[in-house]
Parts: sequence; structure tokens; C-alpha cells
Amino acid sequence: MNNKEKIIDLSLLGDRIKQIFYIKEAEFKLRRDGKTVDGFLKIADSSGEIEAIYWDLAKKKLPEIEKMQFAQIEGQVIKKKSDGQLQISIKSLEQALPSSLEDFIPSTTRDIGELMQKIDDKVSSIKNHYLKTLLLSFFNDPFFREKFKKAPAAKKLHQAYKGGLAEHTVNVTRLCEVICQIYPEVNQDFLISAALLHDIGKVEEYKLNGVIEHTDKGKLIGHIIIGTEMINEKIKQIKDFPEDLAVMFKHAILSHHGKFEFGSPKLPSILPAIALFYADDTDAKLNGLICLKEQNKNVDKKWSEWVWWLERSIYLAEQSIMEDINDQFEE
Repeated sequence: MNNKEKIIDLSLLGDRIKQIFYIKEAEFKLRRDGKTVDGFLKIADSSGEIEAIYWDLAKKKLPEIEKMQFAQIEGQVIKKKSDGQLQISIKSLEQALPSSLEDFIPSTTRDIGELMQKIDDKVSSIKNHYLKTLLLSFFNDPFFREKFKKAPAAKKLHQAYKGGLAEHTVNVTRLCEVICQIYPEVNQDFLISAALLHDIGKVEEYKLNGVIEHTDKGKLIGHIIIGTEMINEKIKQIKDFPEDLAVMFKHAILSHHGKFEFGSPKLPSILPAIALFYADDTDAKLNGLICLKEQNKNVDKKWSEWVWWLERSIYLAEQSIMEDINDQFEE
């Protein structure tokens, strides 16, 4: 493996690596001799992550390794006995600093300029004067726009990469458009506007410091409240913004996670808020599952490990089965 290759390129047993990775997770188990430990790591670069094992590590090196954020790792690609998934067997691990943190921030595969243009087009389509003014107060602000373009949609579960927020926002907005076509009773201007702004609090909930991290504000308050406060401040600056519209719009933002246990302080109680919750949940879960299947593409088993956020395991063989069936008809 040369220095330009990424984790996503690792596919051959025996591939040797020697380069800098971000240490995402690390767990150590003491051996019976009391002097050595086995290290179970998850290492990452901008293309993804992979499990790594460091056997028979001297116990005295633990304090040094536990402080490491980045390390130059030398090792070899092997297969896990339990499920056949590829992992790295570490030969050596040394503290290192990357030349660029950008190498460790995964990014959306979609063109960020095109995503922002889609958002601008949706803003232009809004007919309601107050809602359009509210949207423009955000998306015409260069400082906000730059933060929005770079923000992830999450730290782990879905669109957890640079540009993920813009991607997620466009997806949710498109789902909401379809809902409005099927159910004309749902006010389209209201729902599309709420979809465009539902996650804006994430520009302050997360920070990119080589990896995605929560800000103090994100941990203490969370993006739902942060976003509602941001919207409330803008509404105050819009002359004669109807109070009832302001209350309903903030309700849609506050309730878009749908349930108390998912972090919403209110349950969705108007049509657009209910529609927004399901559109948001649909994109988050489908993207999360697509990422999960991609992570398991080299696994020699049909079922994933337990997925805690779905409370079930996922059948992984569906795509290959369908491809085999389709190939039979093409022959």
C-alpha cells in the first residue's frame, strides 16, 4: 500500500501498510502474564475506518498510546476469524503528526456546489414572503453559508462527513417535496422551509478538528435548541413576522426528532411537523444503512452485528442475491 492509498483501497490479504492514521477508538486487555496487553483499535482516514489489532504490547507503553490521536502504523491486512472482515495486524505504532488534517476528514461524494445550488433553488421557489425572508437571512449570509457547507450531519450514524449537512438537507427537502405532491393538504412553503432549516443548529453543534467532534455548546444544548434559537433571533429582525407562523415554525424545528427519547422537547403536532419528522428519519436511517453495508462489503457472512440504533441485525446478502437473479435474465 503506498502513501496515496486509503483505507477504502485495502482489499487484499497480506497488503502491507506504513502510514499515518487517526486513532478513533482504542481498547486494551491485560494478558495473564500481567506484563503485556492486546490492543483493539479502530483507525481511520478520510475514506473510512478499519479495525486493527496490536498483539502482545508492553504494558508500560499504554500511557503513551492512550494519549495518541494520530500515529504512524506499520502492519498487514488480515481477516477476522469471527466474520471474515478485513482488519490490520499492527507490527509497530509510533506517535506522528499529519501534514494536513484534511486527509482525515471524510467528505460527501456529491458536489458541494451543486448541493448548495439545489438549496438556493428551493429558497427561490418559496412564495411566502416571511418564510422566504427568513431563509434568505441564513443562506445569503456568507459566514453562515461557509459553516453550513462544511458541517457534518452527525458524528457517527448518518452523513458523518464534511458536507454531510448540506447533503442531508437536500435529501430531506426532496422527500418533503414528494410528500407535498402526494398530500396537497400539507403546506408546501412551510414544509420546504422547515426542511431547509431543520438542522442548522449543527453548524454550532459540531467542529472539524481533523475529526468530527462535539462543541461544548453542542454537548450542553444540542442542535435542536441551538437551531431554534438561531431562527428566533432572525424572526425578531423580520418586520411584522406573524406570531402564529413563528410559533408553528419553531414547533416544527423543536419536534423534528419525533419522540422525547430521540431528543425532541415537543412531539410533532401539526401536519408539516409530522411530515418533516418522517422525512428526516427516512434519510438518516437509509443513509446510515447504506454506510453500514459499505463497511461490511468484505464480510463473509449474511448478517451484520447488532445495530443498536435499529435494535436489530441487518441482512447483508440482499444486493448480491438480486444481482445474481438479474444476471440470469441478462444471459
